[in-house]
Amino acid sequence: MLRRTLATTAIGGALLGLSACASGPEKAYPGMEATEVADGVWAVISPARSFPNEENRGWNSNMAFVETGEGVLVLDTGSSETIGESLKATIREVTDAPIRWVVNSSSHGDHWLGNHAFAGDGTTFLATPEVRSITESEGETWRERVSQMTGGATDGTTLHPPQEAVEETTTRTFGEVEVELRTVGNAHSPGDLVLWLPEKGALLTADVAFGEAAPATMDADVRHWIDTLAELEALEPEVVVPGHGRIGEGSFILADVRGYLETLWETVEAGYDQGKLDYQMRDEVDEALADWAERYPNYDERIGQSISHVYLQVEEAAFGG
Repeated sequence: MLRRTLATTAIGGALLGLSACASGPEKAYPGMEATEVADGVWAVISPARSFPNEENRGWNSNMAFVETGEGVLVLDTGSSETIGESLKATIREVTDAPIRWVVNSSSHGDHWLGNHAFAGDGTTFLATPEVRSITESEGETWRERVSQMTGGATDGTTLHPPQEAVEETTTRTFGEVEVELRTVGNAHSPGDLVLWLPEKGALLTADVAFGEAAPATMDADVRHWIDTLAELEALEPEVVVPGHGRIGEGSFILADVRGYLETLWETVEAGYDQGKLDYQMRDEVDEALADWAERYPNYDERIGQSISHVYLQVEEAAFGG
């Protein structure tokens, strides 16, 4: 059963947070609050539905943390060290327990550039081998890119890539909490990692799911992503915390994103079979995705690129790729 404030949403789709303890250190992002979605499982939801920009100052992605009885487990740290510090302060509003583990779900900068805020405390940073490799080799590129996108709002970030590799799907006990670290391959991006807490019914998907927001597809293997979402639906979670957008009850978010991607693929594939190029398919795609377009505020920002991304993958599949 979902906890406390899940039924209440703010204008723009941002969840109203729950401040659980006395106020902690002043935060650079004062709107950052934690919402308890299952016993000891907290989501920190960004109201943004776009890429990092000057308006959101880089805080465009969701984060989460789990009280384990023997320390705190964190999923993702945001686009900058300042965001990471605000997340740390938000956690301190809930618990004074040591932050012992940080899991980075993706190599995209909005999920790990805040890591350094948690360094120096004996914290273990975990990710898949693919994410570890990309954050090491492309970390400076991500830092510069996010700085440019935000007009310098994320400057001052020290790179701290994850060190410990999660080689394959494994169940691990963090403190008193059992967590399945699911390595799902290149769904949204290479080396995606999802956290499943079966005893709590909570699925923390990071960018493998988006809640009422159009997914970014630039690094995705869309067919594999669709299959991955179907596999996650079979877990029958009670609550899903996505990488962007609102929290979802049950499997709705998973099915919704899967339906969006399936419809996008099928429409682009039909256009390809008719000999159309990607830029000639927009009207058909808009018609097919009309229901999602009404609900996804960032649809227009994403759909043109997504048509092109899927077109290339449809073409590759047609040639046996």
